[in-house]
Amino acid sequence: MTPRLRRLLAAAACAGAVFACSRHADAPMQAMAPDGGGTDAREAMLGAFLAAFWQLPIAPQGPPPAGFSEAETSLDPVVCGACHPAQQREWRTSLHAGAFSPGLAGQLVEGSLSAPRELRHCQTCHAPLAEQQPLLASGEPEPGFDPALREQGIVCAACHVRAHRRFGPPRRPELPPAPAPLPHRGFEVRAEFSQARFCATCHQFFAPDGPGGKPVQNTFVEWRDSAHAAEGRTCQSCHMPDRAHTWRGIHDPPTVRAAIAVELSEVVAVGDRLRASLRVANHGVGHAFPTYVTPRVFAAAWQVDATGVELAGTRSQAVIGREIDFDASPARERFDTRVMPGESFELAYDAARHPRAQALRGRVTVDPGHHYRDVYRDLLATLEDPEALAHIREALRREEQSAYVLAEVEVQARAGVD
Repeated sequence: MTPRLRRLLAAAACAGAVFACSRHADAPMQAMAPDGGGTDAREAMLGAFLAAFWQLPIAPQGPPPAGFSEAETSLDPVVCGACHPAQQREWRTSLHAGAFSPGLAGQLVEGSLSAPRELRHCQTCHAPLAEQQPLLASGEPEPGFDPALREQGIVCAACHVRAHRRFGPPRRPELPPAPAPLPHRGFEVRAEFSQARFCATCHQFFAPDGPGGKPVQNTFVEWRDSAHAAEGRTCQSCHMPDRAHTWRGIHDPPTVRAAIAVELSEVVAVGDRLRASLRVANHGVGHAFPTYVTPRVFAAAWQVDATGVELAGTRSQAVIGREIDFDASPARERFDTRVMPGESFELAYDAARHPRAQALRGRVTVDPGHHYRDVYRDLLATLEDPEALAHIREALRREEQSAYVLAEVEVQARAGVD
């Protein structure tokens, strides 16, 4: 493996790497506690129920209770959808349903992630049920492995089923009483399903993951320290509005546009120079924008002529994101320009005025697949297995279509002042 590919894979924590996660595949998942501590602090943050609930991989369901029908023992989301059609339809459109993605699948066929320990390690979040694991911790085949279930990623049972017992949030008060008897003996009501900490185990990596003890993914703590938490707005408030099982995030333009404001200030001409400010404000994201190390956001401004054509040599650009050099020992953070909740990023534009300049245009582009395109291109040059190559080609095709323009604004240039 080349140093470049090793570095690229390292940044893809739990979505194609082993370095950034820094977890043993069969050790309990460690979430970052408020004091950065280990298991005891994790339990204090999550609570005893969640700490036990989120032991990953999730234990086999075991023998079903007496009298359960085949449907009641099934872990297939299609079967769940027979009684929960709206939730199943929404889930099908989500990144949870696509968590066992072509990019991950290809690396599990060939390469460093195909080793038994790393294969289980990656699936702890991407396909977490024991029944989705092809191998036991010993490296022996998992007798209950269901390859079709694994391909469905984070399925309903990952969040709702343990040992054939169902768990969920309190029933909506406006709904009529549920008919009795309920299938699968109903469900156990848990308030934790409506709390942000329910999501922490897969969206918060504990402190030793990152350079200087700074977590590679710090989403839960970023939220906990924000005004969103103080006001009672949880992960579910934004990512599961009205209990929708959609989990929209940085890949979804409407979701991001509702939470990020982009403004271009008045353009001031001072002598032969144009000055302005392109501002990206995080007013609605309850954590850093972006929260993870793989996306990039690009803020750019340039001068245009009377026809709207960009004038060469006038572009100024800045990157919003975080980059870690995992090749360094110890790993070091190269930059972190992400926008925290309630804060803003500013691109200060100051450039010589082009003779034909009529206006200044600003654009903010969100690129969720920025990191992964380099990963997949490098893998295509190194892998040999036809199945792995087919998966990676599809993954690259998807990521080449993932970038989008978040906002574009334009302001006329004023006459110069002394």
